[in-house]
Amino acid sequence: MDWSALEDTELALALKRGEDAAFAEIVRRHQGRVYAVAFRYTANREDALDVAQEALLKVYRKIDAWQPTGNFLPWLLRVTSNLAIDFLRRRKRRRHERLDESYVPMTEGAAVEPASMNTEQAVRAHEIDVRIREALPRLSERQRVVFMLRHYEGLQLADIAAELGCTVGSVKVHLFRSLRKLQKELGDLR
Repeated sequence: MDWSALEDTELALALKRGEDAAFAEIVRRHQGRVYAVAFRYTANREDALDVAQEALLKVYRKIDAWQPTGNFLPWLLRVTSNLAIDFLRRRKRRRHERLDESYVPMTEGAAVEPASMNTEQAVRAHEIDVRIREALPRLSERQRVVFMLRHYEGLQLADIAAELGCTVGSVKVHLFRSLRKLQKELGDLR
């Protein structure tokens, strides 16, 4: 069977039926985005790799929890976000400090800078990206998840609402509040 020709929903349903080859295609297709989500939360390459691997394994083990009433990708990214948040909570409780503070470029599925960007623009974009990542922990958990799913993953408001089990109006409120908080935090960048 040509798994690469199937939609995500069909792959997830095949995995639910016990067809493990469907999981290999899910990993091939989405591992970059899963890593990118994990990295945005952890800001550390090794931690992001651990979270991404754990997320993919959890999807494999818990595929029965996914319902075909919603899209598969938002569910996968939500699993990843939840694991990353749990990871950060555990790390915070242990008072463990990051060893790797270096910038790691985004991978597949992440926002891409225009190729025509000059050096000054690239430096400015990097500074903004770093500042946004530093400001994200100041948002509530729900605001942070909504912001990241919308602006980093490019999900539609309806998909975010379905994944979070809330209304589109609620998503809009969280998105508005997150943007307002980030504008205050990053006001000096204007």
